[in-house]
Amino acid sequence: MQVKVKFTAGKIVNAVIEVERTGDVKDARKSASKALEAACGTKFPIGRLALIYGGKQLADGMKIHEYSIKHNDTLLAHLKALVLDDPVDSINSEDISVTVTPDNGLVSPLPMPLTNPDVQMMDTVASKLADADMGTDAPNAEPNAEPAPCDQCDGNINSKCKSCGCVYCGQKDDEDKTLACDECGRFYHMRCLPEPITELPADDWYCEFCVNDPNVVISGETKLDLSNSRKAKMPSAKQTKSWGGGMACASASKTCTIVGKDHVGPIPGVHVGQAWRYRLQVTASGVHRPPVGGISGSSTSPAVSIVLAGGYPEDEDRGEEFTYTGSGGYDLSGNRRTAKVQTSDQELTRQNRSLALACAAEVDDINGAEAADWKLSTPVRVCRSYKIAKKHPEFAPEVGVRYDGIYRVVKYWRQKGESGHYIWRYLFRRDDVEPAPWTAEGKANIERWGLTLFDESPAAVEAKAAKASVKRVRKETAAAGLTRTKKVYTCTPSPELLEMIRLDEANRRMWTTMADATYESIGKYLEALCENALVCPICQELVQQPVTTSCGHSICNPCLCKAMKQYGVICPICRSDIADMGSVENVRSTMNHDLVTILKALIPSYGKGWEVKPKVIGIQRAVRSGKIVDE
Repeated sequence: MQVKVKFTAGKIVNAVIEVERTGDVKDARKSASKALEAACGTKFPIGRLALIYGGKQLADGMKIHEYSIKHNDTLLAHLKALVLDDPVDSINSEDISVTVTPDNGLVSPLPMPLTNPDVQMMDTVASKLADADMGTDAPNAEPNAEPAPCDQCDGNINSKCKSCGCVYCGQKDDEDKTLACDECGRFYHMRCLPEPITELPADDWYCEFCVNDPNVVISGETKLDLSNSRKAKMPSAKQTKSWGGGMACASASKTCTIVGKDHVGPIPGVHVGQAWRYRLQVTASGVHRPPVGGISGSSTSPAVSIVLAGGYPEDEDRGEEFTYTGSGGYDLSGNRRTAKVQTSDQELTRQNRSLALACAAEVDDINGAEAADWKLSTPVRVCRSYKIAKKHPEFAPEVGVRYDGIYRVVKYWRQKGESGHYIWRYLFRRDDVEPAPWTAEGKANIERWGLTLFDESPAAVEAKAAKASVKRVRKETAAAGLTRTKKVYTCTPSPELLEMIRLDEANRRMWTTMADATYESIGKYLEALCENALVCPICQELVQQPVTTSCGHSICNPCLCKAMKQYGVICPICRSDIADMGSVENVRSTMNHDLVTILKALIPSYGKGWEVKPKVIGIQRAVRSGKIVDE
């Protein structure tokens, strides 16, 4: 490829050279030297020629492409100046050859036009080379020049100067008793120091402006004292709130795969009374998917879950019934934490409309509607947040968010709120077979099922790790029979489910492994089954239309057929021969119905996407034209 070379010392010289992207920088410098010499007739020594691109000097040994140089890019050429302090043996005669051409006004070895001192410098170097060639020691060489005088006092030894003399008194006497700081290099009389000394220090010495304060610089394994720092004096240092416990800026790291995001009704494995510390954990469980919003739904489908958080002053909670206020009307352009004043009317759109669709009545955008039979309304999962404890502490959890069961919309209507703007209100009524968690039966179920606060935040993980040794000691003590251990709930399948499992002979090994383990809840049991044991190795999802191979692995029917077409009749997991299952056409019509029965018993919504296939209608009507078309 071609690149441009530009030299700007004196007269501007431009040249074009050919380089390889994988070529060395040294080869490019040689080409640039020849091209510049041909362009202006002046010699450019290779030893002093440097190429610069993007503010970086190209180094020998590096490749051109490593500097991201592209076709038609421009490289700046620069000639390095000679250093006269170098030994004579190291000076190359080619590096000092000078060609002065009055026509072009260019001097090749120097980046600037020569002046009288420059000519003298070149004469001195030439004399050194001549003496070296003749074998002489250059006796007439000038000795080292004196150091430059002080800019403040012009080197006057009798004047006081704090720049080249003592920093305190400015005098330049008593050099034997004068110290130079090893950090800043300034001079100090031993008698002028804040704490005068009489003997020269044996080690490095630093002035009072450069010395490190032992109260600030701490040694290893010593904690820094921040009790008097600026941050310790701020009001936030006295607050005890955890501010999210490491979850304020976190994102969802897990998604519920047991059911879909539009699943209606209870989540399999989640009992009434289960609580989570943070909303992201509720999202991961599938009970309420939005991590911030209070309504899970859209303008085209009924809402499936809501969260009671007391965000509107019109909310009323009576336990078995509550009045819920729709979303919208707040000005969220500024600080959303303090935007608690309604500034506009709510509209029956988006999430508000999804709640109206959940009511068993026609949608009325003006007056609202009431269900003739509220039990025909779409079931909505309801969670209560600890934030409603300010108004209704008898129904609110102590901390976090709690699942309180299934509710249905009885009616919805439009009215003016406390702010004077219109709002949409919804009356919910409880319809769940499990008792409410604030009742005596609900509390008994929570204790019987071992439902504890779910918390896997970073702060909780650190606390668990800190208590690991204490728990180990307690277990060892309990094993010795010295103390009583806390009773832990262990999930075991029901007799009906055990009978279904017994009939699934093809997956006996998997069910035996599941039976040997213990699970704290039915949710943990389903998580181990659906996210580990019955995950398709090809699509990495819960098996759909499962086919169990002769080696005991369950795989999706479409995935197995695709794998057999591509890789042959072998198991995608263990590579065992599965020729006994027949051809791909035979496998396509095969399904483990025993496993499907078990999964439908555990997950009611399992198989709805592929179990019922739409029938072909004999007469269809085109969408656009409206004409009748044949099958």
